[in-house]
Amino acid sequence: MSAPKQEIMLGNVAIARGLVEGGIDVMTAYPGTPSSEILPGVLQFRERDNLPIYIEWSVNEKVALDVALGAAMAKSWVAAAMKQVGFNVALDAALNAREVPIEGALVIISADDPGPHSSQTEQDTRQIAMIEGFAVLDPSSPQEGKEMAAYALTLSHKFGVPVILRPVNRVSHARQNVALLPVSRKVEEPPVDITALSFDERMALLAEEVKNDPPFTAQSIADFSEADFGILASGMAYHVALDILERLHLSATVPALKLGMFYPFPDKFVQEYVSKLKRVLVLEEPDKGIEWQLDVSEKILGRESGHVPSEGELNTDRVFELLAPILKEEGLIDEIPDPPADLQAIIADMHLPPRPPNLCPGCPHRASFYAVKQVFPGGVYTGDIGCYTLGTMQGAVDTVLDMGASVNIGAGFASTYQQDKMDVPVLAEIGDSTFFHSGIHSLLDAVMRDRRFILVLLDNSITAMTGMQPTPESGNSLTGTGTPVTIPELLNACGIGWIREVDPYRVPEMMEQLRDASEYVKSPEGGVAVLWVKRPCIIYAKSQGMLETFFPRMKVTEHCIGCKVCLNTFGCPALMWNAQKQQVEINPSICIGCGTCTYVCPQNTAGSGIFSIHEDYLLNEVVL
Repeated sequence: MSAPKQEIMLGNVAIARGLVEGGIDVMTAYPGTPSSEILPGVLQFRERDNLPIYIEWSVNEKVALDVALGAAMAKSWVAAAMKQVGFNVALDAALNAREVPIEGALVIISADDPGPHSSQTEQDTRQIAMIEGFAVLDPSSPQEGKEMAAYALTLSHKFGVPVILRPVNRVSHARQNVALLPVSRKVEEPPVDITALSFDERMALLAEEVKNDPPFTAQSIADFSEADFGILASGMAYHVALDILERLHLSATVPALKLGMFYPFPDKFVQEYVSKLKRVLVLEEPDKGIEWQLDVSEKILGRESGHVPSEGELNTDRVFELLAPILKEEGLIDEIPDPPADLQAIIADMHLPPRPPNLCPGCPHRASFYAVKQVFPGGVYTGDIGCYTLGTMQGAVDTVLDMGASVNIGAGFASTYQQDKMDVPVLAEIGDSTFFHSGIHSLLDAVMRDRRFILVLLDNSITAMTGMQPTPESGNSLTGTGTPVTIPELLNACGIGWIREVDPYRVPEMMEQLRDASEYVKSPEGGVAVLWVKRPCIIYAKSQGMLETFFPRMKVTEHCIGCKVCLNTFGCPALMWNAQKQQVEINPSICIGCGTCTYVCPQNTAGSGIFSIHEDYLLNEVVL
């Protein structure tokens, strides 16, 4: 028999392949790094193999899990994917799913973000799952993620329970050559009639099956029965530890055991490993999990003992830093070797100019934040989750909490200022995708309670931050054309009495509308005022061929006096400082020619030069 075909895949795409190979019928998700590529991966294989799989980007994570749960109750094999903080949104559905026997199969993929790299906070999905008693699989590589995804479907169907697959960002975004297997569905009949059993009884049957031979365990080549010190790890931390041991020529000396099934915890299996060692280092991320479930605490080196950092990603540098002193104490190395080259130190020695996170050149959000700051320099700006969180770089975002919180926090500020009779403008800033996700019910509450603030609804027509996924406004359902849900209709249904649409590239017009909104908020008949700021994401617009037709190139003329106002208040990456000329320059390779920077320049007056901007976008002739 010939070897299976192999293909280099991103970890999330490998997980998608595992779901497809496992016989998935339905895939739901809400995009969020590091999980965003899983659903597109399923779509890719559905189209490649012409498979009858239903796919949807749901409006939020709770909707995704509710839809998935309904399909699983109807005997479909289903997966719902989200990031770890998105799992919080779906938690109500997840916890109640304990009481619903799954007649098909249900896999919940919650991608954790140790670090965190692109999340508000670090969170360990395993801890929530352990407390509530869900089965959890913890992949350590893309190949293992693929295998676990297929296995999780089978396990869920066999025991009638949801199964959680928990990849971390380094698994989701690693690349590996993975084996492609045929699409199949291995149906195993439950050991008893699971519909008559409680969740705890079903989980007890599952635990009995895996306790003596836990799936996806692996052990290094060293013999743990002849060693005093060993490593117990899960996820990517296992491979990081193996790499360091190999570098120190200790692969055959220090045993390492990897656990792939985190819960139900294979207690007897693990205790046999631990009992033969004098000290065991536990490596897991981002928090305690394995360590919590171990009985022998005095020999365990981990977070409780202070040997492992209490937060942050266990990358190569951190594991080397914590492991090397232990190896010296154990007499396994004579001296602590020099650590791997510190990338941050190398970068610092290069004396490169700082490049903080920034909005793209020509991003419409930058123009919106500039207008907001000009009109309300002393305002309170409650921000939200999305690209526009980077408004912090312009001083136009004061708070960021969670999806949809900008409306609620803005309402809280406004309520306090109303009560104390303080004239402080409050501006809540939310993107279109986030508004659909969790802003609507917040806005309803604010209207009902007569809150007085301005909602700046930044509509760039797409879910830009996580990979250009469609919003309900597009009507794109991935499985055909759906019914578009328009923002003005929703605003009217929420009872908003003041709604204006504005193009953020028309900066003076937007500033005027902001002043009008403020007057409405303060008026006796006023309330929440919504400025609907609509302009497509630049990256999305480029992908749709919408730019070259309309935008001319910009240039800086001899009228620039080098005041740097444009650099300091606007911060477009296309604007550069020429120290020799003591003038600002425009990088033509990244400038999209939107012209909004011309409003920022205090030297830009009519007649100071000649530069025409397309009249469909900007009405005046301007020049830098």
